Amino acid sequence: MGKIGFIGFGNMGGTMLKALLLAGSIPAGKVIVFTRTQEKLKDLVADYPAIEVAKRLSDLGPKSERVFICTGTREVKSVFTELVSSLPENAHVISIAGTIEIICLESIFKGRISKIMPTMISEVGEGVTLVCHNGKVQPQDKEFIRSAFEKIGRVKEIREDRLDLAADLTSCAPAFFAAILRNLSDVARKHGDFCVGEITELILPTFYGTAKLLLNKKTEYNDLISRVATKGGISEEGVKILDSRLPETFDELLTVTLDKRQKTRKLMRQQYGVD
Repeated sequence: MGKIGFIGFGNMGGTMLKALLLAGSIPAGKVIVFTRTQEKLKDLVADYPAIEVAKRLSDLGPKSERVFICTGTREVKSVFTELVSSLPENAHVISIAGTIEIICLESIFKGRISKIMPTMISEVGEGVTLVCHNGKVQPQDKEFIRSAFEKIGRVKEIREDRLDLAADLTSCAPAFFAAILRNLSDVARKHGDFCVGEITELILPTFYGTAKLLLNKKTEYNDLISRVATKGGISEEGVKILDSRLPETFDELLTVTLDKRQKTRKLMRQQYGVD
C-alpha cells in the first residue's frame, strides 16, 4: 500500500491534516508532505516524527496511492500538471479547491478524482466536510474519505453543481458567524461598561449552547425563538429588528459570494481549456 500525500500546508490544508492526524484518521507513518516553504512543517514533524517530508514534488508522486492537493487555487494547475508526470495511474486525487471543477482536473488527469470542501472548525472536531466525486472513484475511495473525515466532524456527499451554496453555509460560515459575533461585541461595548473579555464570556457560551440545543434536541428555530421571546416581552422586540433587517443582509451576502464563485469558476475553465 502506498502513502497518502499532502501538497501544500496553508491555513486550510494545514488545519485539515493536523485534525486528521490528531483524530487518528490517518497514521503519521502513512503521510508524505510537500510544500515549497518547508519551514512551515517544522512543528508538524516535531509532533509527528513518522511523517515523511518530500524535498521535491516528484518524490511524493510515485509513493502515493492518494494525494490531497491543498495549494492555493492559482497554483493548482501547475502543481497538478507537475504531479501527474510522476503519479501512478491508479492513484486517487483529492482537491480542496472549491472553484476548480472536476472537469478541469480531468483535463490533466484521467483517473479517480474527488473534491472536498473542508472546514476550519474541524480543528475542534466540528462542522461539515462536503464531498463530491467523478465517475471513476471507487467505493473504497468514498469509504476512505467518509471514515477519515467523520472523525473530525460530519461528512456530506453532494452533487458538484450544489457545492457553491453549500460551501458558503459550511466552509465559509465560521468567518461569517465570527463577523456577526464581533459586531455584536463591538456594539455591546457602547451600551455598557463591559470589557471585550467579559462580553466574550457572555456571548460565546450562549452562541455555542444555542447551536447545541438546536442540533442535539432537534429544536426548530421558531420553537426556540417562541420559548425565549415571549409575546410582548423584551426579546420579542429584538427578534422583530433582526427579522426586518437580516434577510436583506444575508441575501446580499450570498448574492455577492455566489457571484464571485461563478466568475472564478469561469476563469478557471478558461485557464484549463475546458470552456
